[in-house]
Amino acid sequence: MRPARIQEVVASPHSWQDLPLGDWLLRQQQTLLDEQLPRIFGYHILKVGSLSAELSCHVSSVRHQLNVARESQLAGVLAKPEHLPFQESCIDMCLLAHSLDFSKDPHQLLREVERVLTADGYIMLSGFNPISLLGLRRYVPLPRKGLPFSSRMFTPSRVKDWLNLLGFEVLSDERFAYTSFVNNRPAPQWFERFGRDYFRMTASCYFIVARKRRAPLTPVRNSRWVKPRIAATSVGG
Repeated sequence: MRPARIQEVVASPHSWQDLPLGDWLLRQQQTLLDEQLPRIFGYHILKVGSLSAELSCHVSSVRHQLNVARESQLAGVLAKPEHLPFQESCIDMCLLAHSLDFSKDPHQLLREVERVLTADGYIMLSGFNPISLLGLRRYVPLPRKGLPFSSRMFTPSRVKDWLNLLGFEVLSDERFAYTSFVNNRPAPQWFERFGRDYFRMTASCYFIVARKRRAPLTPVRNSRWVKPRIAATSVGG
């Protein structure tokens, strides 16, 4: 299993056009995002990374939306996603479009997202699945240094394990893109439907929605200060 934290720099796309089928991927994820956004309420939405910044959240009732990235013309804040310059519990939803795929430390990135989210805040993230045609493409003896083949790729189950450890409840896990991204053409719609119905685990992309769950701690009183209950007794005549 590949380690989550690495030292070398990961080449990241600056826009969807840097990826094969980038415009198609953008449309697919925008559709999935639009289906989830109506459930989001609050004051602030944070888009993490250059790809997230190009996705629209305007169908949400949350009007203040901020983009943060290392470098992007659309970024309102330039910062490392692994060190978000925001206070705790101030964001209602975080969007991470393939942010884990191009992060040196995805654990730290998720910890930062958990830190800035409100107690019931949402995280929506997408990524490339290594158990797919795209993932297998990295192991054939052909040039594979370009995007997205050079991305890190974590399985959806591994990402969901990380989310569960951080106290998130996974609400949705969508799969799409049954293609190897080699010929710059998406798979036919019938093949996409067939893949979702019968080969869900082998989709090249996933889109996960999770909600932060932080139960309030209820202090337990010291037993010596709790009055013993008096059992009811019947009085005989």
